[in-house]
Parts: sequence; C-alpha cells; structure tokens
Amino acid sequence: MPTEGQVRMEIGTGGFLARCVRASGHKDIGTLYLALAVLAGLVGGGLALMLQLGQARPMSGPWDRVAIDHGAMMVMFCALPALVGGFGSWFVPLLLGAPSMAFPRLNLLCWAGVTASFLMLLSGVPSGAGSSLPQWATLLWCAAMLGLSINMVATVLNMRRAGLSLSGMPLFVWAQALTAMMMVIVLPVLAAALTKGLLSGAGLRDVDLALRAFSGPEVALLLLPASGIVCQVIETFSGVPLRLRWVALGAMAVMSVGGATVWTHDMFAAGLAAAAGTRPMVEQAAVMVPMLALLMAWGSTIAGGRLALRVPMLWACAFVGLLVVGPVLSALSGAADGHAVALPAALFATFAGFYYWIGKMSGHACPEAGGRLHIALAATGTLLCLVPHQPVFALLGAALLGLSMLTFVAVVVVTLRRGTQALGGNYWGAGARTLEWSLPSPAPRHSFTDFPAYEVRA
Repeated sequence: MPTEGQVRMEIGTGGFLARCVRASGHKDIGTLYLALAVLAGLVGGGLALMLQLGQARPMSGPWDRVAIDHGAMMVMFCALPALVGGFGSWFVPLLLGAPSMAFPRLNLLCWAGVTASFLMLLSGVPSGAGSSLPQWATLLWCAAMLGLSINMVATVLNMRRAGLSLSGMPLFVWAQALTAMMMVIVLPVLAAALTKGLLSGAGLRDVDLALRAFSGPEVALLLLPASGIVCQVIETFSGVPLRLRWVALGAMAVMSVGGATVWTHDMFAAGLAAAAGTRPMVEQAAVMVPMLALLMAWGSTIAGGRLALRVPMLWACAFVGLLVVGPVLSALSGAADGHAVALPAALFATFAGFYYWIGKMSGHACPEAGGRLHIALAATGTLLCLVPHQPVFALLGAALLGLSMLTFVAVVVVTLRRGTQALGGNYWGAGARTLEWSLPSPAPRHSFTDFPAYEVRA
C-alpha cells in the first residue's frame, strides 16, 4: 500500500494537464475518463446510426463488423470507463474521506492504456479492412481496466477515513468495489483467450468468439456500477435513507459473483450444444434475480419518501422503467437479448450520475430545461429502437438518440460556460447525505489531505 508521502505527491500546482501528468489527481483523472467516454459515445452513436441504416438493406456481412465495433465502443470505451473510471475515480475517494486513490500514478497509467486502446480501435474503424477490432487493443484494454480494478479495491479496503467501516460505506462505493472485484476475475479470462488466439495465429472469428463470451459477464459489469449510482440518486430525491439496504447490498454481492460465471448464454450461435440449455437460464437468473431485489428496494424507498422529480431522478426512473419494459419488448422480438436493455440502461444511469454530480464537479448549475429535453429524446428513442419488427421505428429512434447526444453536448457546453454562478455545497438539500455534499462546489482539488489514521504505520 502507498505511504503517506506517496499520497501527498498528488498535491502540486499547475494547470489541468500539468497536474495530470505530474501528480495524477483523482478528480483530474476522473474527468479525463469522462471526456474519453463522451468521445467514444459519439463515435459509437455514429456506428449505431450506420447500423440502423444498414439493417434496412440486404447487406449482412459488413454490418456484422459494424455491430461488433459499435458494441466495443459503447461498452469498453464509453459505459465502463465512465461508470468505473470516471465516477469511480472522482467520487469513491470523496465518499471515503480519502485524499486520493490508493495508487495515484497507476490511475493515470490505466487511463493512458484505455485511451491508447481506444485510439488503436478508432484507427481501424474508417479503414476498408472490415473495421476489425485489433487483438492487441483489447489486450491493452484488459490490462488497463485490471489495473484500475486493483486500484479501486485497494482504495476501498485501505483508504477509508477513521471510523468508517465496510458496512457503513455508501452503496455507490460498494457497487464500485464489487464491480472491481468482478473485473479482477473476468478480465484475465478474456485476456487469456485473446493471448491464445495471438499465439496460435487465430483470425477474427476466434477473437469475435472471445468477445461474444465476454458479453455474458458484461451485463453484470454494466448493471452493477449503474445500480450504485441509482441508489445514490433515489435516496437523495426520495428524501429518506434507502429502504432494505441490506437486501440491496446482498443483491449486489450476488450479482458480482453470479455475473462472473455468465460465460455461455450468448454462445449458441457459435454452435454450443443444445443439451446445455439449462445452464444459461441459471446463469442469467444470477443477474436478473438480484436486479429484482434492487427494484424492490428502490420501489420501497420511493414509496416511503417524498419524491422530487429533478433531472437526475428522471434518469433514474428511466433506468428502472427500462429494466421493467425493455425485457418485454426484447422478448416480443424473439431475441430476448439482455444486451439490448443493459447497455442503454447503463447509459441512463451514467447520465443520472452526470446530472447529479456535475455541479459538484464544475461548480456550475446544469440547465434544467436542457436536461429534461435530453432525457425525453433519449428515452423515446431507446423505446422506439426496442419495438420489435419495426425498422422504421428503429431508424426514427436512432435519429432521436442522435439528437439527444447533440442536446447533451449543448448541455455540457452551457453548463461549463455559466461563469461563476454561486452553487452551494449541498445544492440538492437534506436528502443528499453522503460525504461529498459537505464540501464546497466545485469540490476543492485537495478535498481531504489527511491520510487515514489507521494507515499511518512504520
């Protein structure tokens, strides 16, 4: 574990980029992860629009490649980096009362690895070689995200302020820690499959099979950190502590362990024997049953409080609604594909976190009207894309999702250019109870400079 001197190396002077290169401040690196996620989301959104246009034509081969690249962009470089690298790096130390992540420079190195992997993939997207996903890029991504996961677990276990027990941590922190533990189990398996393919000279088909296998644990990897954000938002805007907290925490733990075992349910198209048909149902139940328990905890909290429908809460409600309605629409299409629901649900939770914490990150209030327009376009577009057997609806939905992303970019620009508008430390009121709301807005670059008392040892 780091010494007190290593943690204090983060404290320095200079501009944003200079601070990132010199010291790896957890807020700066979290912001870099979020910026990368926005860029990857725009690229992935463009690929999604191409995919919808391609499905209206009798061309299958090239569009299968576009679908794989779209999934890689949205899952590997948009959703997970935002949920874990962005919000995790930004707010886990704040909620723990820690001065930084456990290994600050590792945090910067992992962001650089994810960014390099993104650039490697991006360089192949416009080429005429079929938009292949390079094996080396995926291996680099695995190594970077594995380092981020180890750093997150070390931070949660060793960097808590004095008096904060594991049981007393906010559920957002628990979700981040459980997601990191799950990635420590899952990512080496994916990396081993890719390494075997490289050594044997396997082609793209074997790489695609490895990624299809990874799409099993991917569902839990997306929903688990997303659920942590939704817990924070629902607790704040219901005005009461989360009901059935231990049920929710147990559900997250089961999802983390069970999600790491879901390796086969997406492999039937690759020739998996039909005799193993009961195993995929058991594996998917390991993810879906915990989600039902979380839905029960969220519903109980909303019912027991006084709901305030601010923009972050609207996104959280959209997340919950999509988890209820999405599987029904997916089943009506005959596919019953959990990924069609998990990815947009994770993005809804990401936007909930953005609107919830943007004032704490920037010190500027977010335009309420812009946020409401954003969620209206995104929710409508997502539902239209899920309507079965309606290509026209899917194309219209993709167009609305594109407009929603442009609206989001406009919201970000307006928010960051609002100047020095005063924003209180706890601008959400009494429902916001976690430690970051005791700090000014924007949060000071060195929010907590005291090293945890029980960590200072020879």
